Amino acid sequence: MNALTGIKAAHRADPETWFYQVIAQERDALCAFLRSRQPGIADALFMLAMQDQPVIFTGIGKSGHIAAKLAATFSSLGIAAFYLNAAEAAHGDLGIVQPRSAVVLVSNSGSTEEITRILPQLRSRECTLLGIVGRRNSQLARGVDHLVLAEIESEADHIGMAPTSSTTLHLAIGDALAVAVSRIRGFTREGFLRHHPAGLLGRQMIPVTTLMRQGDACPMVDASTDLLDLLAVMSAKRMGAACVIDSDTTLLGLVVDGDIRRHLLAGPKIAEVTAQELMQTDPQAIDHKATLGEVLALRKASKTDWLVLPVIDDKRRLKGLLHASDLQL
Repeated sequence: MNALTGIKAAHRADPETWFYQVIAQERDALCAFLRSRQPGIADALFMLAMQDQPVIFTGIGKSGHIAAKLAATFSSLGIAAFYLNAAEAAHGDLGIVQPRSAVVLVSNSGSTEEITRILPQLRSRECTLLGIVGRRNSQLARGVDHLVLAEIESEADHIGMAPTSSTTLHLAIGDALAVAVSRIRGFTREGFLRHHPAGLLGRQMIPVTTLMRQGDACPMVDASTDLLDLLAVMSAKRMGAACVIDSDTTLLGLVVDGDIRRHLLAGPKIAEVTAQELMQTDPQAIDHKATLGEVLALRKASKTDWLVLPVIDDKRRLKGLLHASDLQL
C-alpha cells in the first residue's frame, strides 16, 4: 500500500465533506452580514464616490492581500486607487498619502500594530478613514469615520484560526463598495473596456470599421446580376457571400453559398436566376459605429451562427462586410 492509498483509506469520504463544509461556512458568514443591514453604508459610498484623488487601501498579512485586490477592483471600475502596505507605511511609504485622501483600512482584529500605529499620521493629513473591521470594540473600529463591521462567528478552517471566512467577507464587502461607487459615478461598460486594453476584453473596443472588408475587397453586386457573374464575384472575394446593393449603395439583400444551394435543390433553371431572386431580403446587419464587443454580443444572441455580417450606416448604405474570420478570436 503506497502513502496516498493509505491516506485515502484512513479518511475515506471525509475530505470531500470538509471541502463543502468550508464553502458552506463562508456562505453563512456572508448571509449573516446581509442580515445585519448596517447603518452608514450609504454615507461611506457617497464619500468614496466624491473623491477626486486616488482611494488608498491598506492592510497587513492576509488582509493586506485583500486590500491590494480591492484597490485593483476599484481602479478597473473607474475609481482611481492604489495599495499601501501597512508595514511599509511607517517606514516612509506614508509619503504617498495626500492630504484629505480617503483611506480604506482592512483588518479582522482591528488591533494589528502596523495598522493602528499609522492612524495618527493619517489623521494629521486630514484623511477620511473607512474601516472594514472584524471586531466592533477594537481600536481601529473606534478610530475610523466610516465603519463596515465584518464580524464572523468563526473561521472556516478545522482549527478556527486561518483567515478564511473573514477574508471572504472582507473581499465581498470591498467588491460591493467598488460596484456601488462605480454605479454612483455612472461608470460604463465602455469605460471598463478602456481600462483593459489587453486580451479579448480590450479588443472588444476595436471599431468594426477596422475589421470589415471594404472597397474593392467587399463583394458587391446589383440586383440584376446573373448567377455566373454573381459566382465570379463571390469566388474572387473569397467570403462565400455577396451584398446586393442599389445605385446609392443601399443594402438590398445578401446572398451566401447556402442560398444558391437551396435554389438549386428547388429545381428552377438556375442559369436564369438573378441576385435579386437568390438574396435574403432582410439580412442581419450592424451599424458602422459599432465595436467588436457589440458584434460578438449580436453573434451570441443570433439564432444562427452567421458567417458574414454587412456593416451599414444609419441610411442602410453598405459600408463593408465582416467575415467571422475577421473577429480575431
